[in-house]
Amino acid sequence: MEMFIIEKQALDELTGRIASLTTQLDGLYTNSGVAPQVWLDNQQACLRLSASKRTLQSLRDSGVLPFTKMGAKVFYKPDDIEKMLLLGYKKDVLLFKF
Repeated sequence: MEMFIIEKQALDELTGRIASLTTQLDGLYTNSGVAPQVWLDNQQACLRLSASKRTLQSLRDSGVLPFTKMGAKVFYKPDDIEKMLLLGYKKDVLLFKF
């Protein structure tokens, strides 16, 4: 591991800048009026759709179900899951494609 020495003044300045950026980001988030969206993980999506993990994998592979992957974990937007339910997804039959 590489180590280096930093002057206290430089560290204080860096800490102040980080605090300022954090405040600005919090302000953007608060003033946007948009609530953060909670994403569903694989298990939650399986339960909501009454589908197996393999079925979700097939839906992802075929491009039917949009997803985001962070590391080894897969997430789905609740809106996309609801859209599948509203537009005709049934356990063994897929009637649409996004």
